[in-house]
Amino acid sequence: MNPILSGTEAFNAMMAGKHVICRLADQTVDFDDLDQFPATIFALPDYEFCIKREMLTLAGIQFTKPAEPHDLETGQEIFIVMPTCILRTTYDHEHGDICLSVANGFAQLDIDNAKLQLQAFGKTFGNMITEIEVKDGFNDKPKKRPRKTKAVDSVNIQGATLNDAAAPTETKPAARTAFSIEDVDEIKTDPAQIIEEFTAKINACTSTEAVLGLRPVFFANGHLEREDQQHLCRLTEAKLLELDPEQYASNPEPEELSIEELQRLQIEAEKLVTDNKLAYEAELEYPKLLDDLLQRAANAALPAEATALTGYTKSWTEEQRKPLLDAIHKRLNELNPPESAQVKEPPSLMVQIQNAKDLTELDCLEIEASTRHADIQPKLMGYVKRRRFELENSGSEAAL
Repeated sequence: MNPILSGTEAFNAMMAGKHVICRLADQTVDFDDLDQFPATIFALPDYEFCIKREMLTLAGIQFTKPAEPHDLETGQEIFIVMPTCILRTTYDHEHGDICLSVANGFAQLDIDNAKLQLQAFGKTFGNMITEIEVKDGFNDKPKKRPRKTKAVDSVNIQGATLNDAAAPTETKPAARTAFSIEDVDEIKTDPAQIIEEFTAKINACTSTEAVLGLRPVFFANGHLEREDQQHLCRLTEAKLLELDPEQYASNPEPEELSIEELQRLQIEAEKLVTDNKLAYEAELEYPKLLDDLLQRAANAALPAEATALTGYTKSWTEEQRKPLLDAIHKRLNELNPPESAQVKEPPSLMVQIQNAKDLTELDCLEIEASTRHADIQPKLMGYVKRRRFELENSGSEAAL
């Protein structure tokens, strides 16, 4: 929740260009715009104010605009959005990592919006983030690391007292609740090393999903400049083209991420998520639908009723359709057993296919063709394909 402001603080915030909202104190009603109150509201008692935070929408997820340095005070609680978790800390303008995280747009004033921002990053690049860990971090002020020049070392030595020289080497406490870059060896701050590591990870990717998953990670790295991020983006584009040339060949490699390119990436990621979701739902629905169609095929009273069931399988693969086709063929034999056939010899299957009156009859003949000897099946299927084309196009021409 936004901090409550006094009348004076609210007036100063409004003069500074902030969007101030107001309500009666100690009320559960929502805050409202100032134009709903008298002009003297700042001098009236029993009112409370706060600043309305601007909202952003990314990948269909809405969250508050990340906090900016001028919005924060030293000691104020903030939440840093990291690639793998959320770090709870307090703002310190002397702490380099915290200031960089805020400046790069990865700080929120509350945990809920921090989680939403991380989920939006993940969804933008095709990942659904559900489990988010909140850790305490960045609480220690960064240690002043000695420069690598001898001149600085000599100054440090000259500035030391005799007691300091005689004192034993300082050891780290047994337990620490803070998180700092010096304490974690695997966190690197050198851009060249970071780029080298990300380059290796990009080159090692074997799927487009893995490549897309790396993008929010290096965008969230506070030690990379925009040019570094653009370089890594170009590497991911090249890797995507290598892994899936058909999909990414039409997307020229951008020299830098424009607004249009970011929008394209977002649409692309959302489509990937939607396609995966639909495929997953179809995969879950297939066994249930197949059981229902098999039962209906077994109970079909007429041949046309049995063959009409193939209309539910247009999006299925040949392997998925086979159990139903076998069941329909079995039911057709039961409805028209060979021994009950007329004395007059029916025309050959090839002739029946060529003279099929409609697509329903053709579907029935296709099932029959699939049961014939493997040597003759390709030829029969060729006639089926040709007749289907004729029937479908004759319908289109009649409509015209």
